[in-house]
Amino acid sequence: MDGPILGGGRAGRGGGSSVDPGSKRDAGAEEPQAGRRAPRAGSSAAVGGSSAQPQGGSAGRNTPAPTAGRGNQGEAGSGGVGGEDEGSAGDESPGQAGEGGQGEPEPGEAAAGSGGQGGQEEPGQAGSGGQAGDNGLPTQEEPEPEPTAEPTYLNAADRSSSEVVISADRVSAEWLGLATLGVRSTTAVRPRSGVFYFEAYANIDLFSIGVAPGSAALDHGAVTGGGFSIDVSGVVEVPQGEGSAFQKSAQGEYGFVVDYRADHPTVYLIAGTRSAPRVAATQTLSSVNAPLYIHLSGLRRKQGNQVTINPGNDTVNQPFVFDPRAVLRAQGQNEAAQALVLGWGGTHAGTWNEPPTLSLLTTPPSHVNVNEQVTLMASASDAEGGTSDSDIQWDVLSVGIGPERVHTSGAAFTFTPRTIGQHPIRVSVTDAAGKRVERTVTIEADGTLQQIGGVKLVNEGGLTGAGIQISSDGLRAKWTRDQKLGVRANQGLYGDFWYVEGHRLVPEDNQAIGLVIGDVSLNPYLFNSTPPSCSINTTGPSVFHDLMYAQSNAPANVEYYGMAVDYRGDYPIVYVVIGGVLATTLHLTDVTVPIFPMLYGNVNSHGAAYDIEINFGGSSFHEDPVAVLGRAGVSTSGLKLCWGNANSACR
Repeated sequence: MDGPILGGGRAGRGGGSSVDPGSKRDAGAEEPQAGRRAPRAGSSAAVGGSSAQPQGGSAGRNTPAPTAGRGNQGEAGSGGVGGEDEGSAGDESPGQAGEGGQGEPEPGEAAAGSGGQGGQEEPGQAGSGGQAGDNGLPTQEEPEPEPTAEPTYLNAADRSSSEVVISADRVSAEWLGLATLGVRSTTAVRPRSGVFYFEAYANIDLFSIGVAPGSAALDHGAVTGGGFSIDVSGVVEVPQGEGSAFQKSAQGEYGFVVDYRADHPTVYLIAGTRSAPRVAATQTLSSVNAPLYIHLSGLRRKQGNQVTINPGNDTVNQPFVFDPRAVLRAQGQNEAAQALVLGWGGTHAGTWNEPPTLSLLTTPPSHVNVNEQVTLMASASDAEGGTSDSDIQWDVLSVGIGPERVHTSGAAFTFTPRTIGQHPIRVSVTDAAGKRVERTVTIEADGTLQQIGGVKLVNEGGLTGAGIQISSDGLRAKWTRDQKLGVRANQGLYGDFWYVEGHRLVPEDNQAIGLVIGDVSLNPYLFNSTPPSCSINTTGPSVFHDLMYAQSNAPANVEYYGMAVDYRGDYPIVYVVIGGVLATTLHLTDVTVPIFPMLYGNVNSHGAAYDIEINFGGSSFHEDPVAVLGRAGVSTSGLKLCWGNANSACR
């Protein structure tokens, strides 16, 4: 595990701290939180209420502090000079260490010296020197925690695979792929180095956040590597068995205090809200005496960035949610609160950057007719300059995140809705430092949803998956290509409560019945830009929302898969009926336009004429959705046991 080890000895003549004030908590966040103004930029480590003043060295390439030597005590040497940055992303090679003191260090240990002057990488930092020993005798008192000259980021060189996509500011990440994946921080804190803090934001489930040594596997939570981790749904994880539950933070905001003043770290988990934080768990990692990294691991749970860390890289522009010192004091941990550094290995304060301003110049209509053109106008400005109307971004969210999304930039935006439903339009602007503001307005397109008598699967040119063979009655499908490909029915649902059922015709395989919006490509049914949709895969069976796993209690060894879809509100509620039980309920909040039944799958070796069939009500259903929903306490008032009001089978 490569990466600088932070929280070392007392600094020599360290360089100043260069920060990235543009790092943001969430790429999809709305108004950035206002932080306090800072009189200057630099690094500071709060120790007993004081702050360490950065001194003269130039900011440069990330240089870790060397370990203190144990020779005769010597005076600090002069600063070394770092090499040239080669421009590769994430390069963190250290500059050369400064000259040591007069003592003879033990092998592998560096004597005290000043920070090396680094290269050109941004945001780079000058390293600080180590602390000289005292004639081989152990230190008599705990060293005060010092700032590191290096911010902390997610490490692109230390992740499971490229399917963990790290954001441009290197503090957020998106997960792609079906496997459990992970990533570590670029920096670690080591034994007997101090008390440190970071926060993480992930309002999802089935995802683990914690701290662990660099040897911990990234395809598991940190706890399996001897560390500490939580599932953000509200469980303190254990290596095996069920963990201990705690009340999760309503907004997915968590703080981690790591007290590493001794040989083994103690972790305090902070949860709750900004106004009512609490210590939700405390654990001493008695088997750990190695450097600890921030450790993120889990499944894909969200389109776009699903987790953000705040390691104290810029406490002015990205302030913490919680006040960890106050929370520790409330627990009687006064010494830990006094020693706490507000950051991971160090804390950094940037110069306050005003967020840009964004104004809508036209009042958007709440309703228009289908195919009626709408024009919106906006303006943007920024106190620091560098932001203008040309930087304004417009996105129509009703078609998902794929290539069909309507996107443009500039002060004016013209949009023509082609289908009935609600069309959220997001307008945003981001300044040069990365601060973003946005607004979303929703325009509802009025019209009539076509009702089709003969509901069936249809081949939509350019949208249906290639190589799918559809039966003559449009009710069965077979896949002939090794790719996830989909085919849609010709009848959409909007404003009603209907039922549809699938039946597998081959052993369990990568075949599924599902729902998806119209006018988006299923050739292929993409994973990393999945349209608003859900599905029941016959393997398991397993339930998915936007191709992300949804927990269910679906019984095994079944052949039929039903969906009762209530779209009488703002979005569809899907009741998944499998094996005579309500397996799960999906709230498709990203669906705001008509939704259509679909089948998807891959080629298989079973040799059947068709792989799966769909029943729109033309024959008797295997499941009894009225009875199943009734037993689960769900009202079936208005439920039609068919798909489509003009369907001759509708009753």
